[in-house]
Amino acid sequence: MDDLEFRRRAYADPDDKSPEFLAASASSQSNRQFLEDMKAFNRKLSFALEEPVPQALPDQLMLSHLLRQPDREQSRWRYLAVAASVAFALGFATRFVTFSPQAVAEPPAVGEVAVTHVLREMPFTHYIDEEVTLETVNAKLRPYGTRLQDLSGMGKVYYANHCMFAGGPAAHLVVQGEHDRVHVFLVPMERALQLQERFSKDNLHGEVLPMSYNRLVVVSDRNEDVSRVAERVKASLEKAI
Repeated sequence: MDDLEFRRRAYADPDDKSPEFLAASASSQSNRQFLEDMKAFNRKLSFALEEPVPQALPDQLMLSHLLRQPDREQSRWRYLAVAASVAFALGFATRFVTFSPQAVAEPPAVGEVAVTHVLREMPFTHYIDEEVTLETVNAKLRPYGTRLQDLSGMGKVYYANHCMFAGGPAAHLVVQGEHDRVHVFLVPMERALQLQERFSKDNLHGEVLPMSYNRLVVVSDRNEDVSRVAERVKASLEKAI
C-alpha cells in the first residue's frame, strides 16, 4: 500500500484493523504520526459532540433575561418614544443614502456549491472504491446526528468522508445509482445557502431534500434519476433515527 492510499484510508477510517492498513501504518514514522493525528481528531470531535448541557443553564438564562426586563408600565411610553425617534432618523437618512447591490454579499446557491465540488473531485471520486463498511459510513455520519442500520438501502458505497461545503463541514458519500455514481452530501440545516429544490449545470443535475438536522443534496449525471436516489437515501437515514 503506497502512502497516498494509506492516507486516504486513514482519512476514511483511522480505526481500520485490516492487516495491510496496519502494516502500512507501522512502515514509517510519518505514517504512524499521521494515523495518531487522525485518531486524535476523531476523539476531539466525539468529545465535543457528547459534551452535555449544564442542567442549570436554562434556569440561569431565564433568570438573567427576567432581571434585565424593566417594569412594563413605566417603560412602555419610553419604548414608543425611542422607536419613533429611530424610525424618523432612518427615514430621513435613507433619503440621501444609496445602497450598492454588492453592499451585502448573498450566500452561495446550494446547487452551485454542490456541482463545483463534484466537478473538482470527480477525477478522484469517479474511480475510487474504498470498500466502505457500515462502521466507516456511520463514523462519518455521526457528527451530523444520523446513522444507518445497514447498507442495503443505500446500495454500493464507494466513498465516505467529510468535506468543506460553503464554508463548513459536510458528509460526502459516493454511492451507485441506476446508471452512474451519485454524490450525496449531508449539509447542516443552519448553513447559509440560497436554497433550491432542483438544479442543473453542465452535464450534472441535483435535488435537495430537507431532513431533521440537515439538508440532503444529491448530484449525478443527467441520465441518473436523482429523485429516486434522494428518496432512497433519505428513507435509509430516517429509518435508523
